[in-house]
Amino acid sequence: MQEFAGQSPLKIAAAQGCWLEDEQGRRYLDGVSSLWANLHGHRHPLIDRAIKEQMGRVAHTTMLGLSHRGGIELARELVRMTPEGLTRVFYSDSGATAVEIALKMAYQYWQLKGEKQRYRFLKLAEAYHGDTIGAVSLGGMDLFHERFDRLLFDTIKVPTPHLYRHPFTVGDEKEIVERYVALSEDLIKKHAEEACAFIIEPLIQGAAGMIVHPPGYLKHIRDLTRKHNMLLIADEVAVGFGRTGKMFASDWEEVSPDLLCLGKGITGGYLPLAATLATEKIYSAFLGDFKELKTFFHGHTYTGNPLA
Repeated sequence: MQEFAGQSPLKIAAAQGCWLEDEQGRRYLDGVSSLWANLHGHRHPLIDRAIKEQMGRVAHTTMLGLSHRGGIELARELVRMTPEGLTRVFYSDSGATAVEIALKMAYQYWQLKGEKQRYRFLKLAEAYHGDTIGAVSLGGMDLFHERFDRLLFDTIKVPTPHLYRHPFTVGDEKEIVERYVALSEDLIKKHAEEACAFIIEPLIQGAAGMIVHPPGYLKHIRDLTRKHNMLLIADEVAVGFGRTGKMFASDWEEVSPDLLCLGKGITGGYLPLAATLATEKIYSAFLGDFKELKTFFHGHTYTGNPLA
């Protein structure tokens, strides 16, 4: 912090396409897409126009008991384009909150199903799922997370499937993948009765240094979680919306998770918005008379903001 405290940050005054411009008129390539969020370029005419038109109707209204056309239309489109089986959409305002919602949904789902012993989560080593406390608990990067250890809930760490930095002394790529899958299965099987879900960044762990998972690993994890009656949460906040060459990283191995977390590129980097998608099976568990208190009591002030 001290290194930055005495410096004046670049002050961005304008942007166009993939270029940023500071107050002195100097241009910079937005090489990180404004933190992996700007998919279509700054000041895209279609997006600019849509936001201006929406401002002429309504800028904000709560979604607690209300809705609006934009939120309904986007939900339908997300259900259409995401992996098969995801039928319900819950909005929030950042990738971390999308993850928080997924973990709370997974936990409450099993509580409502009468499996009170389920409270734990499996995660990959070096995982990153956001900076709120629940998301940090699901993370595995000591640089970011270790300082907050006493605030976090306990999780089960599964080895990250490195191909170029692995603990095995011998074996070709196929054998190495098989060993990782075996280690994963051992942990999934061991904790099958107490775990709510396995959370994973499909294909690429971005914040950990762009760790690319070997082909087939995600499919193996999906098969194992299904075999041992455990939910699978796919955190596609960073890799969703075309970042890996398909609309969603899960599409590469035709994997349908039980819960899907989206953010960043969902608005093309314009406004804060995120979404957590769930299957009909999960949604149905929350249905009941109010006196049963099955409701998912979660919401944010700007959830599903009409401008976004």
